[in-house]
Amino acid sequence: MTAAAGVLAAGCVGIVGVAGASPHEGTADNTVATAAAASTPHAAEQPEAAQTYARQVPAPGGTTKPPTRPRPTATPTNPPAATTKPPQPPQPSSTAKPPKPPKTDGKHTGRATFHSTGLGTCGQVNNDRDLVVALSSELMPGYPSPNCGKKIRVSYKGKSVDVTVTDTSPGSGRYDLDLSPAAFDRLGDRSQGVLYGVTWKFL
Repeated sequence: MTAAAGVLAAGCVGIVGVAGASPHEGTADNTVATAAAASTPHAAEQPEAAQTYARQVPAPGGTTKPPTRPRPTATPTNPPAATTKPPQPPQPSSTAKPPKPPKTDGKHTGRATFHSTGLGTCGQVNNDRDLVVALSSELMPGYPSPNCGKKIRVSYKGKSVDVTVTDTSPGSGRYDLDLSPAAFDRLGDRSQGVLYGVTWKFL
């Protein structure tokens, strides 16, 4: 055998040896490769896991604020409106009429006195020589009284005198008369001071 033939034969043996390797050796290599592949996550699943982690972990430097609760709004309570009005004082009437004097029809009986004359409640000035009379406050309502200027006839023990109403006598009784000195002299003596039981009536 030549040297060339020996080299060729050795090469063939190497090729045959590689080609004829045991099938178990290939299986072991495949098992190692499969285990390595199983320990590595699938490429298709990695992006979804990364996205889930990114949602759970806030970005660096960010702050998470709790939700703001709405503040209650207080509605001011207004005091109840007053519905009761205070009573109003009565307004004086511009058309008020003076009160009517009591009825004086017929004869009346009372006592007679005399007084010094002057300015009376009827607005008239008289003197002691005038035949005038002052009636009680009950018969002289208002100012001036409706009885101002009326004439009356006074009688006492058969004597009579006609006098004009010009004044008011606050201290006299309802049907008492307060005559002027001249009128009193027509009925009696001034020394008597008071004449009891005189009668009189309006004319």
